[in-house]
Amino acid sequence: MSLVLGLEVTGRVVRGAFLRTALRGWEMEQYAEAPLPYSEESDSDPGVLQAAITQVLSAGARAPDRIIASLNGEAASLRLIDLPAGVEKKAGEVLPGELGSVLPFDIEDAIVDYQVVGRGESTIQLMAVAAPRRNVAARLNQLRSAGVDPTELAVGAAAFDGLGALLGEPLANKTVIVVDLGPTNTDFAALTNGGCTFARTLSGGMNLVESGRRAELGAALQRTLASYRAQRSEEPSMVLLSGETAPMESARSWLTEQLGLPCGVAPLPEAPGADEETRPKFAKAAALASRAISRRKQLNLRRGEFASAAAASELRTHARLIAACFAAILLSFGVSLLAQYRVASAEQERLTETLAEVSKDLLGEETRSALHARELLTAGARIDDPLPRFDAYDVLEAISESIPADIQHDTRRLLIEIDDDGDNGRFEIQGTVGSIADRDRLLGDLQAHACFAEAEKGSISNAVGDRKDYKLVVKVDCDEAAARPKNKEN
Repeated sequence: MSLVLGLEVTGRVVRGAFLRTALRGWEMEQYAEAPLPYSEESDSDPGVLQAAITQVLSAGARAPDRIIASLNGEAASLRLIDLPAGVEKKAGEVLPGELGSVLPFDIEDAIVDYQVVGRGESTIQLMAVAAPRRNVAARLNQLRSAGVDPTELAVGAAAFDGLGALLGEPLANKTVIVVDLGPTNTDFAALTNGGCTFARTLSGGMNLVESGRRAELGAALQRTLASYRAQRSEEPSMVLLSGETAPMESARSWLTEQLGLPCGVAPLPEAPGADEETRPKFAKAAALASRAISRRKQLNLRRGEFASAAAASELRTHARLIAACFAAILLSFGVSLLAQYRVASAEQERLTETLAEVSKDLLGEETRSALHARELLTAGARIDDPLPRFDAYDVLEAISESIPADIQHDTRRLLIEIDDDGDNGRFEIQGTVGSIADRDRLLGDLQAHACFAEAEKGSISNAVGDRKDYKLVVKVDCDEAAARPKNKEN
């Protein structure tokens, strides 16, 4: 469990909201405040501020693990910037160039941050902050001198961004305006679905009311509301009043009259240190604390050289927990790999058996190797060939090859009989050669063929010009081993 303190420091009061967070939720633990002597001309004495902060810290059950504070909005510039959607990933590089021409200070000497507040078909809208480094350093030094070092530094009215995570349902699917009247300035923020989409800090606050210039403050609020409507399409449904004047019914009525919207207060969770009437004063402190439970990207000026060293310290503090989580992730990853391996192994075994069956049926040889199966497939199927092993065409080829090249041979008649399997048969040939010796040479060559078994000499007679007509009957006996391999294309 972690204890987070949202710390609001004004010229008149220090307020704190202690929020306890856990893995399964959060709880507002304590509200606390301590007054400060106020002067418009100078800041509070560091010793007095330290005493007030110490008083607030002592209200907590223990020292907070994190402290979240804010920079006065007048010390920074908050603006809405429209950019092409394609540059979103490089917005941090593009923003300085967009802001440089509109800021009253050098952008090179400023801390810049942003958050996305709107998306169109081809554009994105950013809420960007730029704060001079000297202002950020001065605020951090002031707080450190008072004994605290915040891990985050929100800015101006954008500090109310945390209310969305704290209040949840009351802010869902609606747009509300949050107004906080401080001693010398007024924060004006618009929250849509709990996220801050517009923020501005106005010069003048309670000092204008107390000096009888309330109308001047009202006009400034009306101009700010008009500026919001010009830049954002969501129409606000109500105003939430925060700060010292929040419990005053007259202040809420006056805001309703000025802005034309019903005015109420933020329904903060109950906790010791504030009753139902005074709780609305702690809206900013509670919003700062609830940044710890928000999942939105929020403006934070502790960047670059001002990045919090406490973050690294917190990592070291929770090193054992981080190591345990990392070990659990590795274990889960290992179990997942083992499960996947077993599934893949079972699938491989099934496919191997299928390959053995198919190769035996179609290729004539059982194999469990995909490489061997490919070789068998390339070499040709070893199944029973439906064609005869030795057919009439093979007999013709054998006869042609057996006729000596130096013999003049004329074929007059050829009869071939082969059974269906190509194992047995006979052929009868009648032809003309130059002499009986030529016939005998031809007979010898035919008998030398592996598939020609016995030969029977037939009659021989004289033909034209001393040539001889002959007749031969040859038996065909050709088993699979004797048949000449042949590749037939079907």
